[in-house]
Amino acid sequence: MSSTTLALPRPTTPTHGAFTRLWGAFGAGTLADGVYQVALPVAALHLGGGAGSVALVLMAARAPWLVASLHVGVLVDRVDRRRLLLLVSGVRFAVLAVLAGLLTAGWGSIAALAAVALTLGVCETVFDTALHSSTPRVVPGERLEAANSRLQATETVANRFLGPALGGVLVGAATAAAFGAVGALYLAAFAALLGLRIPHVPPPAARESVGRALRTGLSALWRDRPLLSYALGGCAVNCGFAAYYVALPILALEPGGLGLTAGGYGLLLAVGGIGGLLTSMASPTLARRFSVRHCITAAAVLLAAGFAVPAVTNRVPLVALGVVATGAVVLISVVTVSYRQRAVPDEMLGRVTAAYRMFAFGGLPLGSGLAGLVAGFASSRLVFPIAGALVLVAGAAMSLATPREKVPTR
Repeated sequence: MSSTTLALPRPTTPTHGAFTRLWGAFGAGTLADGVYQVALPVAALHLGGGAGSVALVLMAARAPWLVASLHVGVLVDRVDRRRLLLLVSGVRFAVLAVLAGLLTAGWGSIAALAAVALTLGVCETVFDTALHSSTPRVVPGERLEAANSRLQATETVANRFLGPALGGVLVGAATAAAFGAVGALYLAAFAALLGLRIPHVPPPAARESVGRALRTGLSALWRDRPLLSYALGGCAVNCGFAAYYVALPILALEPGGLGLTAGGYGLLLAVGGIGGLLTSMASPTLARRFSVRHCITAAAVLLAAGFAVPAVTNRVPLVALGVVATGAVVLISVVTVSYRQRAVPDEMLGRVTAAYRMFAFGGLPLGSGLAGLVAGFASSRLVFPIAGALVLVAGAAMSLATPREKVPTR
């Protein structure tokens, strides 16, 4: 596979109802993630932890992207993706119910929080890989940017707007209530998936060994220069994102520089969702009118600027404006995900998506660890310019590797 000769996914019959259900399950799950991203660090702080504990639980939630992605990709390519999505949603609900019970009984601890975060991280790896690998089966090629923009808009509203605001209110009342709500939302995702029908693509007659399947996915990623650059650039971008979101609650929550309550912190993140929502709505138009290179470059500059704001001010409106600017990452995601979905054959999409995300999302635990070290040995405020520098370097590398020609639709 190369940037000039692209193997397209085999055609399937798109079904509007299937995408609607997939979209609904994604919306419920990502709203749960939005509540969870506020509840997790706040719960760690409420249990007596500091910057190290926040970094630990966030690293546990994100580590599966680094250590389990490749095997998840093989799984997604070999089993019924609908059943996999249902199973993961059920496990998520059960795990959150247990955590809510532990916290209600007063048995919560940083270790228990980290264990649950690790389990949910594995579930997230499976769910997201299966969902994004299913999208090209139910959406025609010329509509991929629109479908991915719709998913990104939903993620922005639910994960960065409604979820954090709801999470801040719930965790301010009772930590167990916040995690209970997360479990209920995962149950709603399970219900949305019950009627899902994904067009069947027969597996290859001769099944590869797991080891060979892993190598095949990695090899396909390695041979496609733009796709590899997006994966490695995504690693740096996500490293910066994770570092930013370790340092931000430390600065924002009392007794930090911004002096916010848990509810105020949730609202800060919610305001940030505005930028992501606007970018999601504009992404299909921007992708049509401007080159992918220009889209990536502009988004990276805006994202880096947003990351850097808390390094120089404690004024809440300015920090909120910086959080809004971080929504520019949506444009990078839309154009790179759409490229991957067009460039990779369906029978390999799970493995290549997983290999891609191993590199890209592997930056999340690395960023959490980096922020913990910098905050522990220097200052949490130093984390912000470091995150911005990572994004600028990544944006430049991805832009230079982007082909000038468009990837043909199916």
